Amino acid sequence: MMYILSAFSIRLVISIIIAIVLLWIIFRFRAGKNGEGSSLEIMKERLEKGEITQEEFERAKKKQGK
Repeated sequence: MMYILSAFSIRLVISIIIAIVLLWIIFRFRAGKNGEGSSLEIMKERLEKGEITQEEFERAKKKQGK
């Protein structure tokens, strides 16, 4: 009886650890993706620095559908 309870406890703990690790991985990858805005922000910064022209910025913006 004690063996069954301890085996169940070990499985439960391992399952919880696996679930936590999977959730951590999912949230970490989702947090890294800021969506379309991040590339547009980079383009705005490049425009401000003079690395690209207004025309190039507008073309990139149009490609994103904004």
